[in-house]
Amino acid sequence: MKKLKFILIIIIGFIFVSCGRNYRIDKNDLTYIPYNGEEILILKSDLNRKDTIFIKELRRFNGCYDPLSFSSDDCEGYQIVTKTTDPNHDRYLEGKGLVSIVKSKDGETYINFGITMKGSKFYGANLNPLSLNRFDSIPISSLEIEDKIYNDVKILKSDGRYSKRDNYVEKIYWSLSEGFLGLDRRDEKWRLIKKYVP
Repeated sequence: MKKLKFILIIIIGFIFVSCGRNYRIDKNDLTYIPYNGEEILILKSDLNRKDTIFIKELRRFNGCYDPLSFSSDDCEGYQIVTKTTDPNHDRYLEGKGLVSIVKSKDGETYINFGITMKGSKFYGANLNPLSLNRFDSIPISSLEIEDKIYNDVKILKSDGRYSKRDNYVEKIYWSLSEGFLGLDRRDEKWRLIKKYVP
């Protein structure tokens, strides 16, 4: 009898733990992340400084993971993981996210930007992260960088939080086909001058 109770408890526990729901990203939505996971981005500022962002990988993650839950849902997400300059110190930081996309429990897919560079940090655009519908509603602009014109650029403006900080970024430029093109601070503008694709 004890053995039967034990087996019954194991089965009920297994059923309880495996009750989480799965929320999957539409594979077409991955085109919002135009990187293969091994690029090197070279940027130059109007103050003649240079910085490099090393893209390390496209990593899958669970956007609704709860370590305290017995039955966690799986909200599929992908993030571009980088090695990038610390916005506050003269050093590189490993494992920083450049852009991520995740399917939420509400059925929406969201995109989020985590741009950091020398003395620069993007603190978010309005209601960050943005639903893909809201991101799509941002007008398309053109941006010229060293005689190259990008005609598929979204300009994301910061929402004003943390505007008193020295590393505050006012806006970023995101090309739908090329990815991160640069950013504007009050006193310095950074632009992508080279993208190495292995």
